[in-house]
Amino acid sequence: MLSLPAEFEQFHWMVDMVQNVDMGLVVLDKEYKVQVWNGFMTHHSGVQSHDALGKTIFELFPEIPQDWFCLKTKPVYDLGCRSFITWQQRPYLFKCRNVRPVTQQADFMYQNITLNPMRTPTGVVSSMFLSVQDATSEALASIEARENAK
Repeated sequence: MLSLPAEFEQFHWMVDMVQNVDMGLVVLDKEYKVQVWNGFMTHHSGVQSHDALGKTIFELFPEIPQDWFCLKTKPVYDLGCRSFITWQQRPYLFKCRNVRPVTQQADFMYQNITLNPMRTPTGVVSSMFLSVQDATSEALASIEARENAK
């Protein structure tokens, strides 16, 4: 068993990883209220963590179609399985700026999203976490290839 200092150090590392990973991490409860909003999301969306926590994603991003998003989360909560939103289905979930506007000509960040169930110790899915990947390079290359094929 780990000693308290080692457990604390591992917890600190986990928090540091969540905040600094090059991917958006968002935890939502069943009411779609933000429980975790990592540094990637703050940097790319401009929404500060302290402004996001406790608010629904529909308050923060009113452009997200609520009925559509709730339907996408249904398998996560009802079946406990992952759900996906690709940039081909919807270019983005969270309107984020493109951070490489010189090398990539896009007005926003294309995103691939994975919705993952989060279980309580008793196995109940009480929340979900969204992993948000920047798919702008992939999307622009695909769009350019499609246009060149015409």
